[in-house]
Amino acid sequence: MKKLLLICTLTCIITNLNAQVNPDKHVQKPMTDLELGHYYQQKGGNQKKIAWWLLGGGAGLLGAGVLLAFSAENYGKFYAGSGAVVLGTVSMVASIPVFITGAKNNGRANVLLRQSNVAISMESKRNIPIRSVGIGFTIGK
Repeated sequence: MKKLLLICTLTCIITNLNAQVNPDKHVQKPMTDLELGHYYQQKGGNQKKIAWWLLGGGAGLLGAGVLLAFSAENYGKFYAGSGAVVLGTVSMVASIPVFITGAKNNGRANVLLRQSNVAISMESKRNIPIRSVGIGFTIGK
């Protein structure tokens, strides 16, 4: 009976946890291209900083682990050195996808920010039309 009561209670708690809605999510206004571009630029920069920290920390841990493992007189230091080598290698390998996602976010930011700099109309800021002469060339025939 206790097991059945526990299962029912946990089922009710889990279903209520998944049903919660963030009220601020629906009120939030959509971002413009310029704001979204700055957001991606900041996000990509932060990801590249994290990737560099992972790479540098992993290289330092790898070097310290190698030194500790080769200068070990007892097995405790050897195992600690091998663990440091493994953690350093994992940290260095983990920095690769973070570099890739940082570069993707910077690319998205460049596209969004470049589009915001393109003039949509040929008029100046004072709404005075600008006259121009153009020449057309046909290619082919």
